[in-house]
Amino acid sequence: MKIILTAALVLTLCPAVFPQQKKNTVPSDAAKKDPASNNVAASTMAIDGLKTWDTALETLSASFTQEVNFSEAGLKQTVEGELKYSRPNLLRIEHFKPARQLVVTDKRDIWIYKPEDTQVVKTSWEAWHKTQSDNFSGILDFGNYSALTEKNNTSVSGQTPAHPYITVVFTPKSNPDQYRLSLTLSATDYFPLEAELSVDKTTIKTTLYGVEVNKTLAPELFRFSPPKGTQVLEFKN
Repeated sequence: MKIILTAALVLTLCPAVFPQQKKNTVPSDAAKKDPASNNVAASTMAIDGLKTWDTALETLSASFTQEVNFSEAGLKQTVEGELKYSRPNLLRIEHFKPARQLVVTDKRDIWIYKPEDTQVVKTSWEAWHKTQSDNFSGILDFGNYSALTEKNNTSVSGQTPAHPYITVVFTPKSNPDQYRLSLTLSATDYFPLEAELSVDKTTIKTTLYGVEVNKTLAPELFRFSPPKGTQVLEFKN
């Protein structure tokens, strides 16, 4: 059984409100004469900013909206919900619209609960992750930008008057056409404002808001017990 969990793709966006990076100094004459050098410096600064968050992020709580576009089928869906994360492996993702769904995992087991169906699926994280295919390798590892940059080629485009943000694009080194992950970053502090993941004919755009970082989260948020009367569907593989 292939379990599809589009909400988990919200992991592609990992914002955190830490002190802003130091502002760029005035470029030297040599840098002014070498745009390529400037581009390399900008790329390095953006990637280093993401890696800094990777190290500093301990907990995250946020609401999210997610637009899923199945272009081949001509279908679009908008998901609204919230997520909570605690390093290293605790994750809770809850959908409110269009239908209620709760996902809880410790990266060993994963529970996927749909109240309206009075059913919950339980499987191992490893087994579930395999059903998502290699397209999402490195994408679902929340708070792990270092691994993301190691496994992917990266390109960075700077801000323009029409687009006052920095865009970082990741494509897998082994197969650049396999997927494309684009992060839209603030040009001042590299805050990831938005993420867009394209795989085959499907595009998922995720935006987080109401973000709270490194605040204490109750351990029971990451525990799940099936409500009375709920059918448990357990899959070993």
